[in-house]
Amino acid sequence: MLSLMASMALTSACVSSKPAASATSKPPSSASSASAVPDAAAAKAVLDHAFVGMEPLGSGSGRLQPHIGNTLPPTPENVLSVTFAFTCSGKGHIAFTFTVNGKNVPPGARTSTCDGSIFQRSIEVSKAGPISYEAQVTGPDNGSFAYSYYTEKAQLP
Repeated sequence: MLSLMASMALTSACVSSKPAASATSKPPSSASSASAVPDAAAAKAVLDHAFVGMEPLGSGSGRLQPHIGNTLPPTPENVLSVTFAFTCSGKGHIAFTFTVNGKNVPPGARTSTCDGSIFQRSIEVSKAGPISYEAQVTGPDNGSFAYSYYTEKAQLP
């Protein structure tokens, strides 16, 4: 069902007039930005339409650069897993690595093409702690990107 929503969002994406929010902490080499980049606003709109009703734990957007990344501050204690969602334009290729509490997340889907589709990754969180993504862009980097972390599973009270 989430894939169906993502497909519908891609066909009906529009440019949002509000700037993208940025997560509160970034690695020093991070290149995400909440600047008023029209393509970044369109990329953020794709995620907003695909994940309607889900409030992001952190998000950001900007122009593609050879290296981008971000660290989400500690997740709330009741969160068991998060969905990382990323979209980009410009026909480049992205290779991701993820860490939770400073430890690498086991291999899984880690690559995407910047064609407007949504890359998703479910990340288990054993205890509250920071989640990071790092991405290397190869090929054209003349596009924009947007990402968000969403609560996937939460412990019931």
